[in-house]
Amino acid sequence: MTNDLITPDSLSKELLHSIFDAAYMEPSWDDDGDLRVKDDIHCFVIPSEKKDRIRLMSIFGFKENSSQSQRLECVNNINLEYTIVRASSGDNNILRFDFYINVQGGITRKNIVMAVKNFLSIPLTAVADHGTDIVQ
Repeated sequence: MTNDLITPDSLSKELLHSIFDAAYMEPSWDDDGDLRVKDDIHCFVIPSEKKDRIRLMSIFGFKENSSQSQRLECVNNINLEYTIVRASSGDNNILRFDFYINVQGGITRKNIVMAVKNFLSIPLTAVADHGTDIVQ
């Protein structure tokens, strides 16, 4: 894996796929053509329109019998403890984790892989700590 800087000019979903493939992170495409990466869990890897940042997003489901107040308490507790990621509660019983990697000024392939691995290490622990009873 070379350490050439990835910049907004060179960033693409295909380049990211090749980076994760070289790092043995099981990249794949979903039915909509979005890039997914798997370490212990899956996350979507989405370059912004301007290609100045990369959004990482992992989605879990809340149990249907969980209340809105339980969901908000879970999300708030995760956001207080795990400041590197943002957790949010969405429609359709969704618990979403996301994080942005800045590409402006350049970033190495290795740093992209390390940032994704770091991101992917958080949701399972956060759910175990704050959502065991309400997240499926």
